[in-house]
Amino acid sequence: MEIQTVSWNVKQLIRMSERETLLFNYPIQRGGGQWKHLQKSYLIHSLAQSYPIPPVYFLGDKQQILNEKNVLQTVVIRWILDGKQRITTMIEFTEDRFKLEKSTPNVFIEGEEFEVADKFFSELDAEVQDMILSRSILTYTVAEESTSDEEIEDLFFRMNNGSPLTVTQKAKALMGVQWAERITKVGNHTLIEDIAAFSKTQLKADAHLTAIIQTMMMLDDYNYKNVSQKIISEYTQSFKSDSEKKIQLLEEVEKSLDYLIHVFNKKEPVLLKKVNFPMTVIAARKAIADNISHDDFYNWSIAFKEAIKENADSITYISTDYKDFTGTGSTDRHKADGRMKEMLRHLSAYMELHSK
Repeated sequence: MEIQTVSWNVKQLIRMSERETLLFNYPIQRGGGQWKHLQKSYLIHSLAQSYPIPPVYFLGDKQQILNEKNVLQTVVIRWILDGKQRITTMIEFTEDRFKLEKSTPNVFIEGEEFEVADKFFSELDAEVQDMILSRSILTYTVAEESTSDEEIEDLFFRMNNGSPLTVTQKAKALMGVQWAERITKVGNHTLIEDIAAFSKTQLKADAHLTAIIQTMMMLDDYNYKNVSQKIISEYTQSFKSDSEKKIQLLEEVEKSLDYLIHVFNKKEPVLLKKVNFPMTVIAARKAIADNISHDDFYNWSIAFKEAIKENADSITYISTDYKDFTGTGSTDRHKADGRMKEMLRHLSAYMELHSK
């Protein structure tokens, strides 16, 4: 397989498209319009801010065409194998086919700050326009003449075989390095690694970090409509502007994990599975505030698990409606808050009964 490596700037790539020596319709390439407005805006911001841009992959075919002087000329026609959304976004923006998203950050060029949010390309300052058009993009061109269809298909599969970032993994980037480090540190807590009931797949997708952030969000005065990953990701974007309070909430979560490690000495498959994890951590926070001993909390946990079983009324002193807030739609705020309040109610009722 023969591969050529070249860097072209955005202006050159646009010109190649105009001359139809750069094509977007290779049969195995997915259709356009895959990116949302915010994704497009951040690509343009990355170009203007000199952030790294992933390389683009082409399939090149030497062809003879008539040039402007009506003379046969050998040129390389390139089909995009990977990078279609990037290049079409660049073309669309420079043609004023969309404005940058309103939340797009300002751009800094040689110490000078430029506003770019909610602007067409033609509305940007000349310095920003020049920076975008002059940005070099690394490209790899695979020669079609030396590559079989099977090799092209295999190459395309390999380029698109990476696991996409989960919402939580993207949120880690948006919250910033310092906050990502803090959340990851708590996520490595012994309770999560040895006691909690997160599957290997959930841990790989950072579901345990989602659960930690959900716990913080439920303790906060954040106006959330549900506890979906999307809403939790949006919540993380408030971390930088409200660091003092968020640090306090995360410390409370960590103290609750420290408490729970003294309660359970083996895997807890019910109370510490993902859907129940935030509620149990919040219950542990209450136990700390109320000076409930580890042994008493453990005894309560047994009673609570019995209470949420089917036909549990005959085996427990205290009933609970906890299960009414599980099942379909369990990420809705009504159900998430319902689970939290019902678990806390049951804990209080149990402790009151057994303190007599």
